[in-house]
Amino acid sequence: MLFISSFMPLLLQALCLQLAAASILGDRGNTAFDYIVVGGGNAGLTIASRLSEDAQLRVAVIEAGDFYEEVTGNQSQIPSNDGLYNGKAANNTNPLVEWGFMTTPQAGVNDEKVHYGRGKTLGGCTALNYMAYQRPPMGAMERWAETVGDESWTFDNALPYYKKSLNFTPPNMQKRIANSTPSYDESTLGHNGPLALTYPNYAQAFSTWAAKGMEEVGIPHIPGFISGYLNGSSWLVHTIDQTTGFRASSESAFLRPFLTRPNLAVYRNTLAEKIIFEGNVATGVQVTSANHTVLLAAQKEVIVSAGTFQSPQLLMVSGVGPADLLRQHNITVVADRSGVGQNMQDHVFFGITHKVNVQTFSSLSNPSIYEEALHLFQDQQAGLLASPGGDYCGFEKLPKEFRVNFSNSTREYLDSLPSDWPEIQYFTLPGYVGDFWNPGVGGPTDGNYATIMATLIAPKSRGNISISSSSMHDQPLINPNWLTQPADMETFTAAFKRMRQIFQASVLQENLTIGPEYYPGDKVSTDEEIHQFIRDAFQTMYHAAATCKMGKPDDTMAVVDIHGLVYGTQRLRVVDASAFPFLPPNLPQGTVYMLAEKIAEDIKHGH
Repeated sequence: MLFISSFMPLLLQALCLQLAAASILGDRGNTAFDYIVVGGGNAGLTIASRLSEDAQLRVAVIEAGDFYEEVTGNQSQIPSNDGLYNGKAANNTNPLVEWGFMTTPQAGVNDEKVHYGRGKTLGGCTALNYMAYQRPPMGAMERWAETVGDESWTFDNALPYYKKSLNFTPPNMQKRIANSTPSYDESTLGHNGPLALTYPNYAQAFSTWAAKGMEEVGIPHIPGFISGYLNGSSWLVHTIDQTTGFRASSESAFLRPFLTRPNLAVYRNTLAEKIIFEGNVATGVQVTSANHTVLLAAQKEVIVSAGTFQSPQLLMVSGVGPADLLRQHNITVVADRSGVGQNMQDHVFFGITHKVNVQTFSSLSNPSIYEEALHLFQDQQAGLLASPGGDYCGFEKLPKEFRVNFSNSTREYLDSLPSDWPEIQYFTLPGYVGDFWNPGVGGPTDGNYATIMATLIAPKSRGNISISSSSMHDQPLINPNWLTQPADMETFTAAFKRMRQIFQASVLQENLTIGPEYYPGDKVSTDEEIHQFIRDAFQTMYHAAATCKMGKPDDTMAVVDIHGLVYGTQRLRVVDASAFPFLPPNLPQGTVYMLAEKIAEDIKHGH
């Protein structure tokens, strides 16, 4: 195998020792594999790890980034750091582990171009995300099964694959504060998988009060968001290793423990430029690194797990996509699939902030408090830095009194969703974020502040991904089309008013908040002012999905079948969030793991 990139010193000694003996250094003569996986992220490393369990199969992973532990140290590992580099500004990015993508001008949000974070590292977005783990409601998975015409995608039938990845550890209540005991159904959790899952060793005091506020206004407490039900509120479980306190990712779970497998090769710092076809049969991948280009042969399959933006981009530059667009860029058409890059769906959110009388992340701006928190984390894996921030969440369909101004078309759209599909997710954030251009910058310094975020999880707006050239070296054209459908703004406006009601709950007014609303404050009150505030202060949750959507053979917009196989081609699959038929109303990382586990088993059984 030819391994192209440089071998930099690791910041973590244990990982250094693993790498020294790993197949990642490889045999320069071997460029043929059974399976080539493009993308070492959430799905890619999961499916590569499962396939390489068979010692007779040779598996290669192509990843444009490096080990995040190696290039950023503990920036990605400490849970509280998950808020870094997640702003809308172009410079709010870390090029060591992130692509730095910008959207096209967005008509629904002041024609702004917005930074859209995507992981460029082994682990992909699981190295950067907020770590919270949820599953869709049963109705959403029933809709998935109906959409693709296969009952294996219902919640009950997919549950074994959700559980397969997980190694759940109950919360350490000696380290969490009072009134933060989570409730959950342990029978729906896995204990034998490689991915660590637990409740953080620090619970935010703000969240204990927010929980009471949600309950007061009619959002009841439920036992978590992993059993097929979302409507209600609960503490969030996270992909965190309770022993180390560090983030758990697809890299820490599905790659790092298996680096010494002789049949698993990882090409890091290596860009997949093009899928090679003979007719419509995928036979390999052209890759480049450090100005060296190599053809890697796939004797069984090419599996594309490059993410919601770059999976469709790679298909298109390789000849799979809308024929007219491909011809514009002088790309030979392998398969005319008009759905490639279409149907993009995403979740967006905004926040309302109050000054509060409990400690939040605001206090970390004080150097002495930060140093104390750092030592507590290093010594006991506890304290503020052990928290990913948002640790409590609520879901609901908006109450009747907040729906009175909905148009008929908005009512019809929301009524078309499954009965258990929430419209809004609320979650706590122990700090000030403002308008998300550079979160926290320019915020108040006179005390502790806390925010409740509202996420639109029933969006009607649809976006798309396109290409500007025939080269993977050029950024794809990313057009989320956020808030371009009136139904989305109507629903979000109601959510704004509902969040104010939560903050006005007597239990919060009497025990938590100090003074009036800090952000946006009383200058925002009319519907038009709320609309403009949302356009100014919104941010994406980075949940883009469904740009290579799964569907039935007679669905002309479908890109892959129920096994992830790309229509119109042979020996080619897409396995990542782009293959979702639609974006479910929950945080997606758990469903990406499930998808990869399920399709890995399909492959093993010859599907």
